[in-house]
Amino acid sequence: MSVRRVSWLGTESSRPAAGAAEVVYPRPVADLIERVTAAELAPIYILGSEHPLLIERSLTAIRDAAVPPEARGFNYDVVDAKGASAQQVLAAAQTLPMMAARRLVLVRDLADMPAEQLNRLIDYLAEPNPTTVLVGVTRKIDKRIKFYAAAKKRSYLHELAPPRSLLPWLRDEARARAASVSKGVCERLIEVVGKDMARLALALDQLALYAGERAITVEDVDDLIADTRERTVFELTDAIGAGDLPAALGSVASLCEQRQSAIGVVVMMARFMRQLGKCKLASAQRLAPGPAAKLVGAPPFAVKKMMGQARRYSSADLAKASRLLATADQQLKGHDDTIKVLGRELGERVVLDRLVRAMIELGQARP
Repeated sequence: MSVRRVSWLGTESSRPAAGAAEVVYPRPVADLIERVTAAELAPIYILGSEHPLLIERSLTAIRDAAVPPEARGFNYDVVDAKGASAQQVLAAAQTLPMMAARRLVLVRDLADMPAEQLNRLIDYLAEPNPTTVLVGVTRKIDKRIKFYAAAKKRSYLHELAPPRSLLPWLRDEARARAASVSKGVCERLIEVVGKDMARLALALDQLALYAGERAITVEDVDDLIADTRERTVFELTDAIGAGDLPAALGSVASLCEQRQSAIGVVVMMARFMRQLGKCKLASAQRLAPGPAAKLVGAPPFAVKKMMGQARRYSSADLAKASRLLATADQQLKGHDDTIKVLGRELGERVVLDRLVRAMIELGQARP
């Protein structure tokens, strides 16, 4: 996917100093922002993305172009889609602006609005109020719903996809903060944080403040960003291996409070269970500590502990653990109703808690 450089569109508090480098965005986001900042406002924007950063920056551009700060008290309405009706949205959209050229109506979390209510907004797409900019945001676009198809037909639907490679974006984000980073630093940061653009941007803010005027190093990433996350993940996998449910649930709580990627936690748990399987193989082959550590992919002192933990699980247990991990991964990606019903934050916590309990129960029969 091609990318383009456009002006900074973060919040005022995070705006870089004058003269800072421009920021790279995926082409769909850049095109939207360029039209908005050129005062080519459309009456309706439906923004869909799994990356809150892209929605936040696009929304900031639309808001700044549509309604000046001094007019927002009377002309900026926010409607939560959950529990709202189409009639409530239409009433807000049809209201005339007060002492301003336009009103802005933001409808949050369209995915929480029933399809029946969404489809009642289709007629408004054909004849929108020219003095209102209606913005709907959603983490997920269900193309089976007629409303989204109608919005796409009228070019009101904007699917904000991230770039295929985060490295160019991340390096330009660093330059926008007047921070110096190498390719290796960016690669390590992505390895530690994951592909969540908002969390990467936050990590860059922390690193830029930490490093000051010097270049950010890989050691900075490890000391400031990686250490807390990786230590807590290690504590989680160690508690699972030891069958310590209270400690494991405490680690899950800590990771959720740190806003770590739940999918990333599942990936690390899957890696740990694969290592236990390799420990069983090393034990069966009677490998010496050095070759065993190489096979498992961990330091010898860690392998020694994992050898004991692996004895808690049979090969059938490890196969079942693999299936449990795959199911949790699908749940976290929205392939069942857990996240939809409970919301992202609580849903992720519930999925991880259930997974940890199930993983520990697998090994309880083997002291």
